[in-house]
Amino acid sequence: MKTPRLLDLVKPEVLSLTAYRAEEPRPDLIKLDANESPFPLPEELRRELRHALDQVAVHRYPDPKEDRLRSVLAAQLQVAPGALVLGNGSDELIQLLLLATSGPGTTILAPVPTFSMYELIARAQGLRFEGVPLGSRFKLDLPRLIETIERRDPKVIFLATPNNPTGGVLSEAEICKILAVAPGLVVVDEAYGPYAGRTMLPHLVDQERLVILSSLSKIGLAGLRIGYLVAHPALTAELEKVRLPFNLNAFSQAAAAVLLNHQEWIDAGVREVVRERARVMNHLVALPGVEAFPSAANFILFRTTPPGNDVFEAVLGQGVLVRNLGSVPGLQNCLRVTVGTKAENDRFLDALTKALR
Repeated sequence: MKTPRLLDLVKPEVLSLTAYRAEEPRPDLIKLDANESPFPLPEELRRELRHALDQVAVHRYPDPKEDRLRSVLAAQLQVAPGALVLGNGSDELIQLLLLATSGPGTTILAPVPTFSMYELIARAQGLRFEGVPLGSRFKLDLPRLIETIERRDPKVIFLATPNNPTGGVLSEAEICKILAVAPGLVVVDEAYGPYAGRTMLPHLVDQERLVILSSLSKIGLAGLRIGYLVAHPALTAELEKVRLPFNLNAFSQAAAAVLLNHQEWIDAGVREVVRERARVMNHLVALPGVEAFPSAANFILFRTTPPGNDVFEAVLGQGVLVRNLGSVPGLQNCLRVTVGTKAENDRFLDALTKALR
């Protein structure tokens, strides 16, 4: 029997994918490309964190049930601990959810453009991904979405609100209409929810097919890589069967449990970003050659009349890194900027103004 070539051993679905690419951090750049919080921990929280990490038994496995962190999160979200599943970022939870619910031939659906990992993870598992294009200025085309749901019978629907990379939000009424026609799970991804000031969590009481997905990464704790999923306990019990043991390391568990008890610091950072978002948006809409799209997240998507690649390189040449989205279908000449500190935002606006000249 002929020995197969190395790459013949890789699934065709994986061979056809392009890996998710994140820019490597460079200390010489103002980094406004990854939707992180711009605010480092104050010294008093650093001291408390160092003390907590000193107590971690590195020679032991982490708590497999993540009881302490689970209790802190459950209390903040006002849900039962059994309604939570914790993951190594929300990416792992997307993977886990599809692994537990969807098999060959299953359709996964989402409005597009949206978070790329929904499609990447679905296709890597041999699932069909159906993207439903957003309408004018990236608003949801609800009739088209509902028609596609009824025609394609998706097992899982992902709704990011606020949506990455467009920044738009779905109304509660729109989500409820989707829930009314959806044959499977409806996953509302609220990773950027704190910046929008809204959540679908209260609807979990009467919507058993609703799943809320979120993350600590966007509110100042990105380095911990902790995501969480909230759903009906009957579903989370099944998801726990396929969650890998010890998926959250002991340092992240300990750090998150401490820092989440300082909600006032997190809330202050969110409020400052929301204020700066409005200021940056006002500047962008006044710039000739720029079309900025409304955002309820901690970033702003904008399209430039000059070629987006040229603008990206010109801004980068001035020491500011934003996200170039021009290769994404529907986002030609689009760039996305994370809202940073006032000083960082001023540097970005100055660099963009010069680039447009």
